[in-house]
Amino acid sequence: MDTPKIKENQFAVGQAEYTTGIILKKNNQYYNSGEDILEVYSIFENLELAKAFTEEGISKNSNIEFFIRNHKSETVYVVDQKGERK
Repeated sequence: MDTPKIKENQFAVGQAEYTTGIILKKNNQYYNSGEDILEVYSIFENLELAKAFTEEGISKNSNIEFFIRNHKSETVYVVDQKGERK
């Protein structure tokens, strides 16, 4: 799946259903290929803000896992109900 074009210092946060790994839009509905990628990702100006967003999201719904990607589309952080995945 594509990552939106973001600046070098920005980070994109996406989410997926914990049990299936299916990508979710920001409204928690399933993402379908061909839909606007901006419906999936929230953009943050630094990694700390992005991580704080994921922590808040997990506390609200532990059935969702979050992933953070950098401007190179590299996954730099993944967290779920069990904590950070390495």
